[in-house]
Amino acid sequence: MTIVATLTWAVLYGCLRVWFALGNAPDWKLPGNDLLVPNWIAVAGCAASAAAVLAVRRHPASRPLIRTLWALAAGWVAAAGFALLDLVGGVLPGLGIPFDLPGMLSRLAALTGAALLARTALVHQRRLGPGRSLTAIPWWAVAGAGAAVAGCLIRVGAQAVVGFGSTPYGANLSMIVFEGGFLLTGIVLPFLLVHRLGRFFPRWMLLVPGAGLGGGITAYFGVGLLQMIAATVQGEAVYGDVGLPAAFFWVAVPAYVVWGAGLAVATYGYYLTRSPAVAE
Repeated sequence: MTIVATLTWAVLYGCLRVWFALGNAPDWKLPGNDLLVPNWIAVAGCAASAAAVLAVRRHPASRPLIRTLWALAAGWVAAAGFALLDLVGGVLPGLGIPFDLPGMLSRLAALTGAALLARTALVHQRRLGPGRSLTAIPWWAVAGAGAAVAGCLIRVGAQAVVGFGSTPYGANLSMIVFEGGFLLTGIVLPFLLVHRLGRFFPRWMLLVPGAGLGGGITAYFGVGLLQMIAATVQGEAVYGDVGLPAAFFWVAVPAYVVWGAGLAVATYGYYLTRSPAVAE
């Protein structure tokens, strides 16, 4: 049933991406496209997703194919990185982030595909029988949590240098709530993922925000970092229209990438210690 649903998604979403690629995409309110990849890359992603699902249906015990499904799921999460803005803007409309309904729906469709691919991979992975499990948080998960906290603090430090008034948003209630969530995600969540206190929470309560935010932050700012590098190579200004020095972005954006990647690593370590044995 999961395979049928995933194949149906790949075909339907693939057709939509072809339609967009042929020049029929709506006017997106956020910079660039609805996804962080070009339309034809998204079409290729749909084709690859369908091919991988058909292959794992024929070879259900193939570990490389199961890993491919996980990789494709992660790729779709990365491509839908703007969903992070949809979430923040929807919860805190006072921040002034543009509301882009067509783009949001398209990103939700991409994330649906990621969930279906992950579900398909998990079902087949469990059929392989018991595998690796951990009883204690591994050192690399602790290192990931430390990197996440360091990335958050560096990002805050960069803002302190240019001034906390140098933001595109006003100091309203939404901004205060956002800053509170900012610190929770950057300090409290990584701590709970690798400390025994985290075991007192329902598993999903830390896994969902850890995986979602870790993947979203890494994808969004990872693409932003690549764009900055490309702009610099081409001799163009880096976010010159924002009114902040380029040095700020060269500190803040890599800090976000470290933050997101560290959070994702810590979340995976938490997953291994709070789940039944995971097949290799």
